Amino acid sequence: GGPTTLNNGCLLCRTCHRAVHHTDWDIIMGADRHPWLIPPTDIDPTRQPLPAYNRRTLTLAA
Repeated sequence: GGPTTLNNGCLLCRTCHRAVHHTDWDIIMGADRHPWLIPPTDIDPTRQPLPAYNRRTLTLAA
């Protein structure tokens, strides 16, 4: 739904990547610059964003 850039990217395992492309799951980058998962309506009719369990860091580890 937007440009592919390093600022809005997040790593996904194969299962989650396929779910985003082939089901009604969505991902947004929150104001906290971390990914938030939006479940399909059959899981949550209000589609409230959920914080990703694998929060990315904003620095490079040495």
